[in-house]
Amino acid sequence: MGLVFVQIHRMKNYKGIINSILFIFVTITCSAQVYDRELDNHKEKTKNEFFKLISKIANQLSDSTLTTQQQYILFDPMIEYAQAERSSLMQLRKKYLQNIAPPPKELIYIPFTSLENSDLTNILQDPKFSTITLLQCYKPIEIASVITGLLQPHIYQKEAIGADEASINYTFGNQIFAKEFGEDIWQIWAINQLYGFRFNLDLKNMLISKPEYIPPHTSQHLNLQLTFKRQKQEYEIDQLYQEMNEIRWNAYNTDLLKESTPSTWQDTVERKIKAFYLKHQSRFSKVRNTIVKDLEKGMALDSNWEEIVDLFSNEERRLYQALKTNILHPNEAAYQLFSICNGISPFNQNIEEIGKNAMVGFINRNLGKEKDDRWKIQSKGYSIAFEYSWNIKEGSFSTLKVFKRKR
Repeated sequence: MGLVFVQIHRMKNYKGIINSILFIFVTITCSAQVYDRELDNHKEKTKNEFFKLISKIANQLSDSTLTTQQQYILFDPMIEYAQAERSSLMQLRKKYLQNIAPPPKELIYIPFTSLENSDLTNILQDPKFSTITLLQCYKPIEIASVITGLLQPHIYQKEAIGADEASINYTFGNQIFAKEFGEDIWQIWAINQLYGFRFNLDLKNMLISKPEYIPPHTSQHLNLQLTFKRQKQEYEIDQLYQEMNEIRWNAYNTDLLKESTPSTWQDTVERKIKAFYLKHQSRFSKVRNTIVKDLEKGMALDSNWEEIVDLFSNEERRLYQALKTNILHPNEAAYQLFSICNGISPFNQNIEEIGKNAMVGFINRNLGKEKDDRWKIQSKGYSIAFEYSWNIKEGSFSTLKVFKRKR
């Protein structure tokens, strides 16, 4: 995500774009196998490279006197890393693309509106920008989330989408489809209950082209009434994510939208997800147990970190409310907490610091088993970190601590 923040500082409304990007990471995610260890290991490797680089160039990233080209050069080590890992990255991405179903035929003939020739779409044709921006994206849903998150504000502005309507996408989820056009050229589709979006991806250089969308309120989209298409999942964690996404999708109905507020929509979906969780709690517990035990052993944060001990009671309550019982992976918990902290002092006072944390993500560590099914987890970003106790059987969280790196 690094060059995203280099570029958006040179665009209007860059704070709104950053908020969209941060939202992306909060929302991104079988029979014999629980989760893809190869994928998780490579993600960890990539995060470590980002950590090393950002630690070296953090001050330069904040230097407003540098030109765009000079800031681009700062990320050359990540370009070299991507080139060295090109074979592994392509193999992992292609594996997940090949497992995604093509778009159903009812989508094929719907007219789309082009998004080409805007500042952001032109930037996506820059191989350095697209390589860095998508470096931590492996699955089609991750790639689609980043690209739609970048271009979604433009769609909303162009189509005069208000705050309530914008909640539809977040509340009721997306369906992702993909089809191969030629050698390593894929078209990825992200369809939600408000609008549809698609773009072409060149796997060889991660260039994005031909972004298009189905405008909201058009008869074609309103009459589509697309049913949820279940897709084959190799891993139990992805199967659970898919089943929860199906619940979100099927919760959508026009009467609910007309008769209530977005908060009620969200409450309705959360009640359905909670009922699903209670019915399948043992499946969630099995996935969490496997992931936590596979985490690398960690150690206490050193003297460069300080705990935030003066949170207001309402801030602490919001943090705990973000930790839902259906969370499957420490990454989910970390990004939920990160999202809340971005609206809390002292973390909301420096947009560039938020950007650095978003770039590198979180390194998750197992600090040991406390008792029974309760484990202590640490998630460390560039300048923000979290520690908490996680009951992996019940899905409950306790003794949450928030840390900030000292300047």
